[in-house]
Amino acid sequence: MKNRMTRRQLAGAILATGAAAAAQAPPTTLSTPANELQAAREQNQRTAEALAKAEVPMEAEPAFHFSA
Repeated sequence: MKNRMTRRQLAGAILATGAAAAAQAPPTTLSTPANELQAAREQNQRTAEALAKAEVPMEAEPAFHFSA
């Protein structure tokens, strides 16, 4: 039996992963633009790593229809 995941369940898992990653992020002491940029890059890297661990079955992918 295949384990099926709906789009809503997938969205909830992604949001939960993002919230967990945000909760683990250390607070920045100096709020300079360079520090904020570095913190944003680190946050994006952690989020990308967390999302890469999640397996998304092909059935969960939304159907796209492109027309010219």
